[in-house]
Amino acid sequence: MTTASSTPTEPLPAESTQGIDSSIRPDVTISIVSYNTCDDLRNCLASLQARRDEAEVTMEVVVADNESKDGSVDMVRAEFPWVRVVETGGNLGYGRANNAGLAEASGRYYFVLNSDTEVEPGALGVMRDFMDSQPKVGCVGAQLILRDGSTQTSCARDPGLLAVFWEQTYLDRLLPNNKITGNYLMTDWDYKDRREVEQVCGACLFVRREAWLEIGGFDPAYFMYFEDTDFCIRIRRAGWSIYFVPEARIHHLLGASSAKSWETRARMISAYNKSRYYYFNRYEGRGKGLAIKATVLLGATLRLMAWSIIALVRPRSREQVRLFREVWRQTATMTPAGERQ
Repeated sequence: MTTASSTPTEPLPAESTQGIDSSIRPDVTISIVSYNTCDDLRNCLASLQARRDEAEVTMEVVVADNESKDGSVDMVRAEFPWVRVVETGGNLGYGRANNAGLAEASGRYYFVLNSDTEVEPGALGVMRDFMDSQPKVGCVGAQLILRDGSTQTSCARDPGLLAVFWEQTYLDRLLPNNKITGNYLMTDWDYKDRREVEQVCGACLFVRREAWLEIGGFDPAYFMYFEDTDFCIRIRRAGWSIYFVPEARIHHLLGASSAKSWETRARMISAYNKSRYYYFNRYEGRGKGLAIKATVLLGATLRLMAWSIIALVRPRSREQVRLFREVWRQTATMTPAGERQ
């Protein structure tokens, strides 16, 4: 495989494990980032404990904790002593914390997994077997099942300005099955068949060890969101392919560490906008980046106006007004620089 044209500068990895005989490596090292999701993390680890007891695959599990205040670290050490805990020393964000969790990984494959997930029987084995049989595949994504039993749209095509416009004007939701408005999140597809895709969701990213090490893991400039989009682009530029494997099923509660107060939700939306702005500046240039910023400001303005009108007759909606006022403020002042430290 050829080396990617641009890679993260944060040092990665696993030098202490490179001399391990591949025949004694575990099948997979699973990295889970923890940030105040103690109950969900417990359920996630319990599902992995069951898969471990069934000997479906050989595994090591690492929890990278971003200085949680809810007892997550103590819970893991008390209830799952076989899990290794990496305390990152602060809230590093998603990508950098996973980089830290996988820095000394010994698995043949690396599996980035959200804390708000539960792994069904067979899922890990399906992904391992598929990767074993397809040496040119760099990573795969599983089918993510939401609380109501529906399938999450967890694959995407490379993002473009039109996709952001459809999202910000809600046209992607009004016309989800349209091949134009539903193009980015592939809502024109039923997610029932195995296929090559351009990107898969970072909540469930099963990666070949060599591919991860070649491109240097996640770009630490992304605090949260779009690190998976960037990762998948660099994987493909390095010559690897990406597949969606629906036979591997994982339950996803979706946004456990984000479902908080309106202030926290505003920060999460703003973090998404900032990561998207950085991404477009990096890959599409400053002009496209400014167009994205203007489009996102348009979306925040439309939402602020709509919720302000609704709040006149439904006072409890004032929280939404405060939320999108803050989103507008943070979006207006964002710069194209990432979070690299």
